Amino acid sequence: MKNRFVKFRLVFMLMVLAIMTLPQITFADSQDPNIPSNWAKADIDKAKGNNLIPDAIQAKYRSNITREEFSQVVVKLYESLSGKEGILPKANPFTDTKSNQVMKAYQLGIVNGKGNGKFEPYNTITREEISVMLYNTLKAVKPEFNYSKSQEYIFSDYDIISLWARESVSYLYNFGVISGIGDNRFNPKGNTSREQAFILAERLYEKVSEFEVALKSNSDVSRGSYRRQENDNKAKLANLISQEMGKPYQWGGTGPNSYDCSGLTYSLYGKLGISLPRVSKDQAAAGTYVSKENLTYGDLVFFARDGKNINHVGIYVGSGQFAHAPSSGDVVKVSTLTSGYYANNYYTARRVLP
Repeated sequence: MKNRFVKFRLVFMLMVLAIMTLPQITFADSQDPNIPSNWAKADIDKAKGNNLIPDAIQAKYRSNITREEFSQVVVKLYESLSGKEGILPKANPFTDTKSNQVMKAYQLGIVNGKGNGKFEPYNTITREEISVMLYNTLKAVKPEFNYSKSQEYIFSDYDIISLWARESVSYLYNFGVISGIGDNRFNPKGNTSREQAFILAERLYEKVSEFEVALKSNSDVSRGSYRRQENDNKAKLANLISQEMGKPYQWGGTGPNSYDCSGLTYSLYGKLGISLPRVSKDQAAAGTYVSKENLTYGDLVFFARDGKNINHVGIYVGSGQFAHAPSSGDVVKVSTLTSGYYANNYYTARRVLP
């Protein structure tokens, strides 16, 4: 019995020694706050590449972002998109911060104080406050966009979204920048982590950049009048789409206040001088076929719920996304082709822009 006990102790000690000498395994994603979460890393790398993240807050990615920190982000976003540098007001309107970035954001009309000269720079920012600041940044960068009141998207907690934030939340939802947190909830009073805030800024950057690509005219005469006409049509189409965002779906609608899916495409391409059939299954015979891998801005994308009968159409707007009037109770908005319902029901595409 004694010998067996000695052997057991020896085996146990050898096992402990072996474990102690194994290489240490670290789980940086779950333990190191200075490394973005796996789900966020790719988008944060993009945001860094687009100069949207101030050096001072490229750390503690899971910490809640403050009002002052997000002011730094939106000023970076404005400067990257506009190519202009924010300017300081003649006098600091706030008594509780001397941050140049906060003052630049104030001068641009992106932020306001909390009253009595207070900005409350170190308070964490709410989701509805972030929406307002991003919306104001978009208006500062693209004043030519149509900002007439969009159709309000009704989250299940819509009633607790502050009145001053509802327009911003609805516009950015329809623009494809923000979404809910599940169960159709927006959680307007909830906080946002740094990495979540950086990704929202990157999304807005990408959306605006997509429109700019479509709107940019080609000045290279050597490419010929056909190429210039193509770019002009894309520019006009992008402008038309931006004006319809947020308008409600209505079966049979062809505008100007509401649309069904084919009514939207029928109307917008008609304004470009392109005559399309009225319904989606007939529109699928217009133009020329284009593969999903070769889609470009302005291509019509079609969907078939049963895999053979076309029942929906939208307009490809780049980066795997398309604009459309989805269904009753929804509004004209941007959705993704790369996952979910529309990825599973994608059928074909046609190129109709000359």
